[in-house]
Amino acid sequence: MHWTILGAGAIGCLWAAHLQRAGAAVSLVLRSPDRLAQYRARGGIVLIDERGQSFCPVAADLAGSPEPIEQLLICTKAYDSLAALESVWHRLNADSRILVLQNGLGSQQQIVARAGAARVLVGSTTDGAYLRAPFEVVYAGRGVTAIGPFSETGARLAEPGTDFGLQLQQDPQIETTLWRKLAINCAINPLTAIHGCRNGALATTPAYTLALKTLCSEFEAVARARGIALFERPLQEEALRVARQTADNYSSMLQDIRHQRPTEIEQITGFLCNEARLAGVDVPQHQAMLRQVRLLQHGAQPPSNQY
Repeated sequence: MHWTILGAGAIGCLWAAHLQRAGAAVSLVLRSPDRLAQYRARGGIVLIDERGQSFCPVAADLAGSPEPIEQLLICTKAYDSLAALESVWHRLNADSRILVLQNGLGSQQQIVARAGAARVLVGSTTDGAYLRAPFEVVYAGRGVTAIGPFSETGARLAEPGTDFGLQLQQDPQIETTLWRKLAINCAINPLTAIHGCRNGALATTPAYTLALKTLCSEFEAVARARGIALFERPLQEEALRVARQTADNYSSMLQDIRHQRPTEIEQITGFLCNEARLAGVDVPQHQAMLRQVRLLQHGAQPPSNQY
């Protein structure tokens, strides 16, 4: 089974490197001829983990290639997922399988609607990874990737190999898992983006902790209305636990703002606000976060706190 990966960010490179080390056939799809030339000049992916530094000469091509796709992994930014799928649609067939591994919610449903539930799996990962440079990925924290279908007719994942170095877990309740990750992202990411702070500041700065508490209360009201079971403990406690556990990290949303890139605010807070509207639940704090991050994306600058 050949794996084709759309999205050469941290998670895309992490999977590509581990798939190749496990002996699987794998290739990246890059977004432009210039990006492909940059990659070919490097010759492959550099993976930095507890084993040291490894060089993985993964193949790469452009979306327009005629090569058929057997197993497609989509790990672009969530707002790019449908366009990314369309770019390789001509390479898919009835037997092709698609795994969507992204932040937020909404993009997964778009992929299912376009490709059909029988071909699609969705995932949620707690693996920590970041790019030290283009195509140089640091595996910063081992986690678990939960994978499952959105319906009983969903696809099954092709085995990546017995030596695959990432931990996978079949999850028949993947939508609930995605909602739980969404809850944490809604609590942490917009606040850190707006205040320009590390995750840990949300647990040590009283004003930030109070704002997080309100966000969590609003989210729990939406989850109750939707019949979604979150965590055994209150969401605020779980969000603060994650903030402390990742205290030195800058959220991806803050990094996107600082690098003047689009954020995934629409697939995170935007999705939650829309679900709240449909459920008839007021979420004024989340709506305020959505407005403020949208402003930051249009040129306003966040504080440069170094908490």
